[in-house]
Amino acid sequence: MKLIYLHFPIVLVFCLLSVSCHQKGKSRSDDYELKESGEKLIFKLDDRTKNLPAMSSLYIDKDGREYFTFQKMGQNSIMFYDIATGEFALEVKPAVEGPDGVAFFHGYAIKSLDSIFLASLAREEISLIDRNAKLKDGFYYGLTDDSIEIHPNAFRSKTYNAPLFVDNTMYFMPTNNRHSEHRPMCILINLTTRSVRALAGLSYPDFPGWDNKAKSYGFEQNVSRDFNGKEFVYAFHFDEDIYIVSMDHSSIERVKVKSRYVDKINLPDDYGNLTAEDLCANPNYGNLLYDKYRNVYYRIAHPATEIEKDIKGGELLQYGRKNFSIILLDKDFNIIGETLFPDYTYNSGVMFIREDGLYISDSHYLNPEYSDDVLSFRRFVVQRK
Repeated sequence: MKLIYLHFPIVLVFCLLSVSCHQKGKSRSDDYELKESGEKLIFKLDDRTKNLPAMSSLYIDKDGREYFTFQKMGQNSIMFYDIATGEFALEVKPAVEGPDGVAFFHGYAIKSLDSIFLASLAREEISLIDRNAKLKDGFYYGLTDDSIEIHPNAFRSKTYNAPLFVDNTMYFMPTNNRHSEHRPMCILINLTTRSVRALAGLSYPDFPGWDNKAKSYGFEQNVSRDFNGKEFVYAFHFDEDIYIVSMDHSSIERVKVKSRYVDKINLPDDYGNLTAEDLCANPNYGNLLYDKYRNVYYRIAHPATEIEKDIKGGELLQYGRKNFSIILLDKDFNIIGETLFPDYTYNSGVMFIREDGLYISDSHYLNPEYSDDVLSFRRFVVQRK
């Protein structure tokens, strides 16, 4: 089997089928931390490119050359920067309409420069293009082989949910279909036969008021997923626990991963009256990322915060809020440390992992060193205290 990995307190109801779901307590220590190395990566941007990627990922070509890639905010464009030089290398600009049209895409996954998969919230189809933005194929997934209706989703980095490719099958996360009894969190798209199958065992949860669009408004879909080579790990932004799930989704292990900086989670239940400032102040969790080089996991947590009156919440949300911490987990999901980052310095939604460490964007618009001419990152390493 060939694996290609592209880079309320509330009780969530997952065990709706025949699967047994057990919650386990793990040990906690404070032996490790994320330490800034003093090294930076800086990518120079042109006047048409904002340092706020809609989606970003690391791509390594067949020769081992590394590229930082990102989708321009609000544009059908993927930028490639050579990490070794920091220089711009390539731009891929798919058409919205016409014979090579892919609609407006929301995120991408790169298997090779001539196999770039695009997701769209506008239609239930994954588009396949090459480096010249030539449309090579499309894979419809709106209805499974047994007639379950599937809703479209994006490939996001701010809600990290990269697809997994196993041989010629894509493991894809659809959005929640609130009006269906079937709400799978993972479907299989066979890229050869074009069959679509929903994996049973893990469904989108029943949050209080989930069926009322005036309440919660899809917050159950704020979920991050990564893959460790054997299992998927799901982490909801409004749940302390994470879920370790077998590849076929028949086995689920539930593990509590609580931040020392988050007393309890508040699920927004009055969406129509919430302001962006309310969301910036609200405590919850963020992405979970697996670091294959160190065999550890990083889980982001957002403490409750107070936002100064002159700060606009909408802009602050885009840049990763005021502050955050990163919980460190070992290979067995024991907490081995947690690092709190300074206010208004880093963007918690823009980071990537290399062999030499974790790179976190410091292009936060309230950072005193901020420049809109560059997208910059600082390198962090896991070290014993």
